[in-house]
Amino acid sequence: MADAFIITLIRHLPTQGNREKKYIGWTDEPIISGIKTKFLSQEMKQVIGSDLLRCKQTAKQIFKEVPYIPNRQLRECSFGDWEEKTYNELKEVPLYKEWLNDFRAVVPPNGESLVDMEERVLQAFYDVVKDFEQPIMVTHGGPIRFLLTKFGPIEKNFWDWEVPHGSSYKLQWADKKDVLEGKRCTSFSVEHLMEKERM
Repeated sequence: MADAFIITLIRHLPTQGNREKKYIGWTDEPIISGIKTKFLSQEMKQVIGSDLLRCKQTAKQIFKEVPYIPNRQLRECSFGDWEEKTYNELKEVPLYKEWLNDFRAVVPPNGESLVDMEERVLQAFYDVVKDFEQPIMVTHGGPIRFLLTKFGPIEKNFWDWEVPHGSSYKLQWADKKDVLEGKRCTSFSVEHLMEKERM
């Protein structure tokens, strides 16, 4: 399909907070050093992604010197006062229990709801589609799960998508217009960029 429109979504490499199973939505921590990844050498002019350090560092490791365009709208969901805390630290908090039962309606204190995250990510996604050809986006688990839920070739719930760190999702449509009309992609492939370890 000569005129196919392809979008690649990449989840950042893991951080120490990820390893410790903490909520690190807007917490700006670096990726763990020493993780080996594939180098994607395909020709491209730029990579777009979240403005948080872990995404910028992931792009640098995978794409070397390709220019990176940061976009804060592609950030993970903000967990507000629950940032850098774990399930065990929060499990007795009544509001946290409510949130676990309804991520879409309940909002973490000083954070944002899943709906808020989805709205800003979708707007950023459409802006990228309009402005770039065959874009590559480095972002977080929440935004990628949402985009796969909306645009994946099959219908699955948000949490049914497995999105490990260092994974790359290639979505293809017949043309750009189909993306902007909100149609599901026609083909889909997954590649794991981390060597050995998967998270």
